[in-house]
Amino acid sequence: MALDIAIWFDEELCGLCFANPNNSRRRIRIVRLEGRPREVHPLKNRIAPLAILVIEQYAQMIGGRFIEVQEPLEGAISIYQQLGFYFDAEDRLVKAVESLVS
Repeated sequence: MALDIAIWFDEELCGLCFANPNNSRRRIRIVRLEGRPREVHPLKNRIAPLAILVIEQYAQMIGGRFIEVQEPLEGAISIYQQLGFYFDAEDRLVKAVESLVS
Protein backbone atom coordinates (compact mmCIF):
# COMPACT_ATOMS: atom_id res chain seq x y z
CA MET A 1 0.00 0.00 0.00
CA ALA A 2 1.18 3.47 -0.81
CA LEU A 3 -0.22 6.88 -1.60
CA ASP A 4 1.17 8.85 -4.54
CA ILE A 5 -0.05 12.41 -4.93
CA ALA A 6 0.54 14.69 -7.89
CA ILE A 7 -0.75 18.23 -7.38
CA TRP A 8 -1.62 20.07 -10.57
CA PHE A 9 -2.93 23.49 -11.48
CA ASP A 10 -4.44 23.30 -14.96
CA GLU A 11 -1.72 21.55 -16.94
CA GLU A 12 1.10 22.58 -14.61
CA LEU A 13 2.60 20.07 -12.18
CA CYS A 14 3.18 21.98 -8.94
CA GLY A 15 4.01 19.30 -6.36
CA LEU A 16 4.48 15.62 -5.57
CA CYS A 17 4.12 13.49 -2.47
CA PHE A 18 4.72 9.83 -1.65
CA ALA A 19 3.52 8.33 1.63
CA ASN A 20 3.01 4.79 2.87
CA PRO A 21 1.61 3.12 5.97
CA ASN A 22 3.59 0.84 8.23
CA ASN A 23 2.47 -2.79 8.52
CA SER A 24 -0.06 -2.06 11.27
CA ARG A 25 -1.44 0.94 9.32
CA ARG A 26 -1.31 2.97 12.53
CA ARG A 27 1.37 5.29 11.17
CA ILE A 28 1.57 6.80 7.68
CA ARG A 29 5.10 7.86 6.74
CA ILE A 30 5.73 10.76 4.37
CA VAL A 31 8.70 9.63 2.32
CA ARG A 32 8.81 12.60 -0.05
CA LEU A 33 6.89 15.86 -0.25
CA GLU A 34 8.03 18.59 -2.56
CA GLY A 35 6.92 21.47 -4.70
CA ARG A 36 8.80 22.94 -7.63
CA PRO A 37 11.52 24.72 -5.67
CA ARG A 38 13.03 27.17 -8.12
CA GLU A 39 10.04 28.16 -10.18
CA VAL A 40 7.06 30.27 -9.25
CA HIS A 41 3.83 28.34 -9.73
CA PRO A 42 0.16 29.04 -8.90
CA LEU A 43 0.15 26.81 -5.80
CA LYS A 44 3.38 28.11 -4.23
CA ASN A 45 3.24 27.69 -0.41
CA ARG A 46 0.14 25.48 -0.69
CA ILE A 47 1.67 22.13 -1.65
CA ALA A 48 2.37 20.92 1.89
CA PRO A 49 -1.07 21.86 3.31
CA LEU A 50 -2.84 20.21 0.36
CA ALA A 51 -0.75 17.03 0.58
CA ILE A 52 -1.20 16.80 4.38
CA LEU A 53 -4.97 17.17 3.95
CA VAL A 54 -5.03 14.22 1.54
CA ILE A 55 -2.74 12.12 3.76
CA GLU A 56 -4.97 12.81 6.78
CA GLN A 57 -8.03 11.63 4.86
CA TYR A 58 -6.17 8.52 3.72
CA ALA A 59 -5.03 7.81 7.28
CA GLN A 60 -8.61 8.10 8.55
CA MET A 61 -9.81 5.69 5.86
CA ILE A 62 -7.31 2.99 6.85
CA GLY A 63 -7.38 3.60 10.60
CA GLY A 64 -4.07 5.45 10.87
CA ARG A 65 -3.33 7.31 14.10
CA PHE A 66 -0.20 9.28 13.18
CA ILE A 67 1.51 10.83 10.19
CA GLU A 68 5.31 10.76 10.41
CA VAL A 69 7.81 12.66 8.26
CA GLN A 70 10.71 10.43 7.26
CA GLU A 71 14.00 12.33 7.39
CA PRO A 72 12.62 15.89 7.21
CA LEU A 73 14.89 18.50 5.68
CA GLU A 74 16.15 20.97 8.27
CA GLY A 75 14.60 23.93 6.44
CA ALA A 76 11.18 22.25 6.22
CA ILE A 77 10.75 21.41 9.92
CA SER A 78 9.24 24.79 10.81
CA ILE A 79 6.73 24.44 7.95
CA TYR A 80 5.66 21.02 9.23
CA GLN A 81 5.35 22.45 12.74
CA GLN A 82 3.07 25.20 11.44
CA LEU A 83 0.91 22.39 10.02
CA GLY A 84 0.57 20.71 13.43
CA PHE A 85 3.57 18.37 13.49
CA TYR A 86 5.70 17.97 16.62
CA PHE A 87 8.62 15.88 17.81
CA ASP A 88 7.46 12.88 19.84
CA ALA A 89 9.33 11.13 22.67
CA GLU A 90 11.31 9.14 20.10
CA ASP A 91 12.34 12.35 18.26
CA ARG A 92 10.12 11.60 15.26
CA LEU A 93 8.33 14.46 13.53
CA VAL A 94 4.67 13.39 13.78
CA LYS A 95 1.10 14.63 13.67
CA ALA A 96 -1.85 12.91 15.34
CA VAL A 97 -4.73 12.06 13.02
CA GLU A 98 -8.16 12.97 14.31
CA SER A 99 -10.63 10.09 14.21
CA LEU A 100 -13.77 10.27 12.16
CA VAL A 101 -16.92 10.77 14.18
CA SER A 102 -19.95 8.91 12.82
